[in-house]
Amino acid sequence: MQSSLVGATVGVAGVALFLYLIPSAAATPVTAITVQATHSRAVYGSDGREHVDYDLVTTNAFTAPVTLKSLRVRGDGKTLLMLKGNALAAKTFPSLGSTTPTTVIPVSSTVVSFIDVALPRSAGRTPPKRLTNRLRYSLPASAPFGAAIGSKLVRLALPTDPIRPLPIKSPLRGPGWAAINGCCADPTSIHRSGFLLGNGVYFTPEIFAIDWIRLVNGSVFEGDGSQVTDWRDYGAHIHAVADGTVVRAVNDRPDVPPFIENNPTVRKPRDFAGNNVVERIAPHRYAIYAHMQPGSVRVKRGQHLKTGQWIGLLGNSGNTTAPHLHFGIYDGRSPLTSNSVPFAIKRYRFQGTAGGSTIGQITLTRNPRRERRSEPLILSVSRFPH
Repeated sequence: MQSSLVGATVGVAGVALFLYLIPSAAATPVTAITVQATHSRAVYGSDGREHVDYDLVTTNAFTAPVTLKSLRVRGDGKTLLMLKGNALAAKTFPSLGSTTPTTVIPVSSTVVSFIDVALPRSAGRTPPKRLTNRLRYSLPASAPFGAAIGSKLVRLALPTDPIRPLPIKSPLRGPGWAAINGCCADPTSIHRSGFLLGNGVYFTPEIFAIDWIRLVNGSVFEGDGSQVTDWRDYGAHIHAVADGTVVRAVNDRPDVPPFIENNPTVRKPRDFAGNNVVERIAPHRYAIYAHMQPGSVRVKRGQHLKTGQWIGLLGNSGNTTAPHLHFGIYDGRSPLTSNSVPFAIKRYRFQGTAGGSTIGQITLTRNPRRERRSEPLILSVSRFPH
């Protein structure tokens, strides 16, 4: 919907009223945009660096299109991230799920910038307590009432969540587990770019969650992959990542064929996770295991779980296009109306990085090393202990 702050033609009284409503520039300069941020949370990744991730939601509330020029992020007295021009566009998109980068915000429109501040290795595991964002923009010289704009710089201070990632055991066992979706750097990943709105509050339900599939000898399925049983990971055992209590267990949703479009089994919010288990593992911390095989869930609501307990089998139910495990830690029991939060797997072996563009085939660039108390990042391939 297109709209203007004022009409193209106004009388003297209309101009006077418009100017009267503008706050004193000495107190708060008028800006053409408003910027909000989602929660800022830090995670220590499998690349050996601390990452601070959040989203900036920028709305153009003025009379003409706005062009974002630069974003500078500072913390602990240092510039930690500087994005200009195309680099800023590569992180900024006009809508949920869009892959079209932009720095232009039309009138009465909003864009989202997906920010990943990767700290230098010298920072260790200590993120800044606070980040300051300085977002600069420009307006056309002909913008109606452009003279009212007192600043083309918006500052936003953002505290980093002081709660450190919860250490857990992996829900999977064995080698070749590729994190096809996850944190942090790729803003086009469906996990990194997914955010939702509920009653005026932004949720980031997948930012730190992982979609794991299994890689065996360079492939993820046999044949053409059209059957769920073609996939190397189908039927893998899923285990509890920590002691806890089951608060939800769904076991009756059907598997869907791989590569399905217009999934008929997803009709309402609770269908997205398919067969799933939600386990409360700490105050305001819930482990969510999604897309399991129908009839394979071995636990019930109210049941107490022990770390490593077998809870079900990997399947292809719910909002999915291929068999995989969607796993994450959330601050609430519903994955759509809660925030994904960082976690740290206690120990595992980083095998390398996944790549390649041929469907079903993955190239593993090997760089093996031991990992302790870190989260596997997107495209990492890991061996998890039994």
